[in-house]
Amino acid sequence: MKTFTRAGLAVLVALVLTTASGCTPNKEKEDKKASDMQTASEADITRRVNEYAGQVAAATGSTLANPATSSAPCEGRRGEMDESIRTVQGVYNIPVAPDKHLETLARLRDQWRAQGWTITEDRTFPNGNEGTITAKTTPDSYSLTVSGTKEPTALLLLVHSACYKSTDPL
Repeated sequence: MKTFTRAGLAVLVALVLTTASGCTPNKEKEDKKASDMQTASEADITRRVNEYAGQVAAATGSTLANPATSSAPCEGRRGEMDESIRTVQGVYNIPVAPDKHLETLARLRDQWRAQGWTITEDRTFPNGNEGTITAKTTPDSYSLTVSGTKEPTALLLLVHSACYKSTDPL
C-alpha cells in the first residue's frame, strides 16, 4: 500500500474537493436560467397573444370571431410554481369555408416555416376534409394551433403564451 506525505494528502484532498464542487449546481447558471423568463404584465402578454391571432387571421384572409383570452398559473421551465408565473391563452374562431380548411392549414404551415417557427403537429383528420397544425414561435416560444371544428364553417385558433413572471399585483 502506498503512503502519502502530508503535502501529497493535501493535494489529493484539494483535487477531490475541486472535482466534487464541479458536480454541484452552478448558482450563476441557475440564476441565468431563472432570469430568462420574461417579466411582463398580463395586459402586455394578452396584447401579444391577440397580435399573433391577428396575424393568423390575416394569413387566412379572414377575421377573428368569438375572441376570448384568459390567464392561468404556469409551471416554469425549471419547475417553478408560483402564482406570479402565468400564461395567457387566446381562443378564437376563424370563418373559413369547409372546402378551404386544408388549403388554409397548408398556407399557414408554409408561412410559419418561412418565419422560422417549429411545426410541432401537422396532420389531416380521418375524414380527409379537416386537420390541425401547431407551431412554436421564435424567439418567444408562443404556441399557435389551428384546427378543424365541429362547426365546418370555421377553424379554431388557440394561442398560448410562454410562461412569464407577472408584474401585476397578486
